[in-house]
Amino acid sequence: MEITKTKNSLFYLYGLIPTAELGKKKLGSLVGIDNRHEIYLLKIANVTALICELDEEEFSEKIIEEKVKHDMAWLEEKAFHHHQILEKIHQHFTLIPLKFCTIYKNEENIIQSIKNENKRFEKLFETISNKEEWNVKVYCDDPKVKKEIVENSSTIKKEEESLQDLSPGKQFFAKKKLQQKMDEMIVTAKREYCEDIHQQIVVFCDDSEIKRNWNQEMSGRKQDMNWNAVYLVNKDDQELFMKRLKELHNRYIGFGFTIEWTGPWPCYHFANL
Repeated sequence: MEITKTKNSLFYLYGLIPTAELGKKKLGSLVGIDNRHEIYLLKIANVTALICELDEEEFSEKIIEEKVKHDMAWLEEKAFHHHQILEKIHQHFTLIPLKFCTIYKNEENIIQSIKNENKRFEKLFETISNKEEWNVKVYCDDPKVKKEIVENSSTIKKEEESLQDLSPGKQFFAKKKLQQKMDEMIVTAKREYCEDIHQQIVVFCDDSEIKRNWNQEMSGRKQDMNWNAVYLVNKDDQELFMKRLKELHNRYIGFGFTIEWTGPWPCYHFANL
């Protein structure tokens, strides 16, 4: 691995870990985002930065902007590397992860930035210590939910039966009104089911944050996403959290709801700088 640190060097910051934890664990050898330089530690009192040196000719702001706009293969490779490195570090250390392509012109700027926010970092380390992040999404099969509502609603059944006694003109408007009522019931049912799922898993979490639902183009699914949230889970509670998710998935899938969860991840949302 190269170590140059010339006037043309830049410095890629992956994340921050408590210096005290370095006495108990070792980082190990990790290759940086340029595939040449090794990731190294920069200790600033009780906070240690994980850094990789870069060549400005390859990673200047202008070059990165061009790569992001026109080179999807480069972007996917580098973003995956960043995420993979953070995952490896998170397995062994309390980690405040930095955003992709957080780059400084020199080490002095990194040191000053950390000194300025030292108290904030201490508090964040306490918040996320021994914790991990999980993402939970709930997808809904609307036709299946509608079927469940119709089959289990005596009100809907009665109104459907009463349509037969109406004249064609009145029947047309009554059908529209009934359809509107069913649509409202579906929306209510989806909201209530998702809230119930949330309430039953949040008891095992230290924190949670509800995110915006993805559309079908983003999710790549034909079903609508009706819930998207991240949960901060203590590692000691992970087994209970996972058990409850599996129970809920098995309970609700027959009603048209699919629960998907991913993790554990570094605390991207709960240690967001």
